[in-house]
Amino acid sequence: MSWTEEQIQETVNAVMVKASSDAAFRALAVSDIYAAIQQETGQEVPREFKINVVDGTGYHATIVLPEARGEADELTETELESVAGGSKDGATDFFNGVGSIAEDAARAAIRVGENVGNSYAK
Repeated sequence: MSWTEEQIQETVNAVMVKASSDAAFRALAVSDIYAAIQQETGQEVPREFKINVVDGTGYHATIVLPEARGEADELTETELESVAGGSKDGATDFFNGVGSIAEDAARAAIRVGENVGNSYAK
C-alpha cells in the first residue's frame, strides 16, 4: 500500500488521540507502534518504513541521523528510489519540465516564423 500524506497525518492523529487517554494503548504505541497502528486503524505499515515513538513524559532529545552513504558516487536508497521510476512525484516533475521546454520551444519557433513572415512582407 502506498500511503498519502493525508493518510499518514490521519493515522498519526488517531494514534496520538488514543494514546493520550488510554494507558495500555500508549504502552503498546511505545513498544510496538506497528501493532498500535494496526489496532487503531486496521492498516498495516510495512516494517521497512521506520517509525520511532518517544513518550513525551520527562526530558528527551531525538537525534535523526542522515542516511548512511556508501561510496562517494553511490546514490542513497532514497535517491535511488526517486530515480528508479518508483516516484510519481518525480515523474510528474520530469514531465512537467519536459512540457515546459517543449512549450517554450514551440513559442520560440512561432516567433521566428512571425519574424520571417514579417521580413518577406516588407
